[in-house]
Amino acid sequence: MALNIQIDQQKLADFCAKWGIQELAIFDTHIREEEGEVTDVMYTPMPSVELPSSFRKLFDMEDELGAILGRRVAMDDRELVKSYSSSNQFEQYLRTMQVIYD
Repeated sequence: MALNIQIDQQKLADFCAKWGIQELAIFDTHIREEEGEVTDVMYTPMPSVELPSSFRKLFDMEDELGAILGRRVAMDDRELVKSYSSSNQFEQYLRTMQVIYD
């Protein structure tokens, strides 16, 4: 499915390089145009990068990515999503997400 938002790929690449992100994907609700006020984004950090050490850093990441996408975002680490989701639920996320950076 195509995304209904325009993304500046250079800004997105700069953001990912700054925060050590290997992959970004938007969850299915935004792709199906059922979005609410917040777009859910799953990210995969590079192997050598640790998770944000504080909520403040995570909020800073969300604010910066939100400015790039033109809307509020809620970011979740892929491995954390996998750990708190059932295997069926996680597989559904993987099938319906749209990768916007890799």
